[in-house]
Amino acid sequence: MAIQRFKCAWCGLGWNRLPKPGRAPRFCSDACKQASWREKAAVARRIRDEQVALFHAEFDQITAAKPLPLTRVVPLLHGLAGSDPSHGLPVSRLYRTAAAAWHPDRPGGNHKVFQLLQEAHRLARLHAL
Repeated sequence: MAIQRFKCAWCGLGWNRLPKPGRAPRFCSDACKQASWREKAAVARRIRDEQVALFHAEFDQITAAKPLPLTRVVPLLHGLAGSDPSHGLPVSRLYRTAAAAWHPDRPGGNHKVFQLLQEAHRLARLHAL
């Protein structure tokens, strides 16, 4: 009977075992599995925080004298909705998706980013983009 060799995706520990049906294990222990998930969550939080900082900077640049450029409205809606611009989704769908993600009453929502979303949606409706 052949013995299978495995290597932990987190710590690199190697081990042998007899062949079993089903998926091959990726981690040597639950502790390594949890550490891997914690790292992925930390990276996702860091990426989200960077997005929030960029959206805040864009919102802070909007004034009465310098409104949001129309060329920036649809790409901004795609960015807020987390959608690929090549999908060609309608503005209303982009707004609903982004509103569900960024509404201040929802977990992970942000007031300034939601205001930016509302301004982009207002301009998109006003100019029928």
